[in-house]
Amino acid sequence: MKKVIALLCVLLIIAAAYLYLNNYIEESLKAVEPGDDSPIVVEIPVGSTTNDIAEILFEYNLISNINSFKYHAEKTGADAKLKAGTYVLSKNMNADELLGTLIKGGSSGNTYNITVIEGLTNEDMAQSLSEQTELDYDRFIELMEAPEIFKEELEFLKDTSVSNLQGYLMPDTYNIYVNSSEEDIVRVLLKQFDKFYIDEIKPKMENTRLTFNEVINLASIVEKEALLDEERDEVAKVFLNRLDINMKLQSCATVNYANGEWKERLTNEDIEIDSPYNTYIIEGLPPSPINSPGKVSIISVLEPADVDYLFFVAKGDGTHYFSNTYDEHINAAEEYLD
Repeated sequence: MKKVIALLCVLLIIAAAYLYLNNYIEESLKAVEPGDDSPIVVEIPVGSTTNDIAEILFEYNLISNINSFKYHAEKTGADAKLKAGTYVLSKNMNADELLGTLIKGGSSGNTYNITVIEGLTNEDMAQSLSEQTELDYDRFIELMEAPEIFKEELEFLKDTSVSNLQGYLMPDTYNIYVNSSEEDIVRVLLKQFDKFYIDEIKPKMENTRLTFNEVINLASIVEKEALLDEERDEVAKVFLNRLDINMKLQSCATVNYANGEWKERLTNEDIEIDSPYNTYIIEGLPPSPINSPGKVSIISVLEPADVDYLFFVAKGDGTHYFSNTYDEHINAAEEYLD
């Protein structure tokens, strides 16, 4: 009986907490000053993300909580539709009214959205950007291979040396001006990465023995090896554990990159390719990132799971089976790869 009462108490606490959280979010989405319709001119810069926009609105006292606004924007699907421009807003606008205005576009009225997904190589990204913007593919490639053009503008390029920008072009949805050039667009992606570098990566570098370039390098492998965000920190730790004991990474993603095509299952011939990106042959990390990873993969390398695993095998449903010993790994492979 006591256990039943205790369980009921726990459920009541959870329900109360859930109700409180919902009420808190609902309240924070209301107009900051319902009776104040004074016009406030707000400039949303090109390339702004939902987080950037929320921070700007908060600075102007147009919203009371950044996280609630971001959560609501994502929940309603508005986050991918927000546009840059000049807006006349007021404190008597609630979150839905603000989002509706930001979706319609500001007085500039000459912007559109582009989306950069996680895990693209320079070539794939240039192709995607070219198709979305009708700009020149070759020029995108030239810029991606010339980080020196942007070096003086970006802190991460001042702090380190990279031969090209693969790995450092931040995946996200961006609002850009219709007259943007290839260089303008690459700069927007790099500035977003630089902001993430300053705010999130640099403060966490004390957590790892890897260099900054090695963090991005490993994150690019994690990006391709893990399909689910909730497994990325475990996949990252498997590779970190291997690096700690000088064990080859044996990443299928790096072999696919070396071969120039993606295969779900590698053959013996595939893993024999003579390439510095073939981590079945080389020890340690490959020479450079194999794609531009997303934020979750990067943070997973800096804040990996606390596990001792050395192996994982794909189950075929997007998840992986993790194990500590080779025998256990082989048994799992036989089960899931049949």
